[in-house]
Amino acid sequence: MSLDLTILFPSLGFRAIGESEAFCYERLRFDGDYSIFGQLVDMSDHYRRTEQDNDIPEKPTIKTIPIPPQLWVETYGDEGIERTREDRYGTELTFVYAQQLKKLSVRDDASTKNKAIKAFINALPDDMPVILYWH
Repeated sequence: MSLDLTILFPSLGFRAIGESEAFCYERLRFDGDYSIFGQLVDMSDHYRRTEQDNDIPEKPTIKTIPIPPQLWVETYGDEGIERTREDRYGTELTFVYAQQLKKLSVRDDASTKNKAIKAFINALPDDMPVILYWH
């Protein structure tokens, strides 16, 4: 099974977490890299570890937070505005503040795109919530 991650940025920033809707126009999709994903989610359901996978954490090292119960995440897609509280796996969405996400370790041989996403994250204000959408 393949795992992908898109990070969503609420247009209201840190205020969005207290609202009932968070419109996330800006979003970035990581290239598949389990050494990054394993820092955010338990990979045991998605990936069979081999002896060569020393760079994939045994368990997440960055703690994510479930979105508040009143919050709906909205994005704009091909079909118009999409509203959800779950990812493609049916799991409740989570978020992490940029301050924590800045701790994300990206390997030297990571894709240029993943390095650019990490640079973008590093430029965010610490109190910016970043919603994780797994698919």
